[in-house]
Amino acid sequence: MKIIAIALILVTCCAGVALAAPELAVDQPVHDFGTVVQGKKVDHVFKFRNTGDAPLNVVRVRTSCGCTAANVTTKTLPPGGSSELKVTFDSSTFGGAISKLIYLETNDPQKPVANLTLKGNVAEEVVVTPRQLNFGSVKPTVSKEMVVTVSNQGSKPVKLTAVKSPLSQVTIKTGKTRLKPGETTTLTVTVTPRSEDRFLSGYLTITTDHPSRKEIMIPLYGSLTR
Repeated sequence: MKIIAIALILVTCCAGVALAAPELAVDQPVHDFGTVVQGKKVDHVFKFRNTGDAPLNVVRVRTSCGCTAANVTTKTLPPGGSSELKVTFDSSTFGGAISKLIYLETNDPQKPVANLTLKGNVAEEVVVTPRQLNFGSVKPTVSKEMVVTVSNQGSKPVKLTAVKSPLSQVTIKTGKTRLKPGETTTLTVTVTPRSEDRFLSGYLTITTDHPSRKEIMIPLYGSLTR
């Protein structure tokens, strides 16, 4: 009987050890930062804990885009331990409603990847349309133009200090460069491909005196037909 009792105790202990595991718990996995002016950086701290009975290890942290940076203060959490994930979102190239994901990977066997969400609204004060210039098919030495509009939707005047492109095939005609609140100007962008060109690939740069929109880059591209 004693042997059987000891055997039962050993089986129970082994089962308890086998069941020991870390468990990730995030206090608030979704953070809404409200509305910020484009160009502002948003900082937030996600707090998480180990509610399991074995050490929790942070394996990796990934983000859904390069505009978001994330760092963990403590990567190994004992049972009952806690840590913080510090996140910074750069709104410089975004407008409107946004939602960015942060993937927290740990050794939690039940939930190896936890999705954290940073969301909100980015208010644009200098709005450029379109956001990219696709000239489509163009013929060598034949000019083709597109129009870009720049609107001041802020509460203070904005000045366009320069509009340029590194491509020699591109010329730009600029309208008024001082915009009062609510005003819009146009930029006429003309491409004239060279006979030796195979494709067009570059960008247009608009610089302003707006504190959070000092430089706006617009991709420019097209393909050549002969």
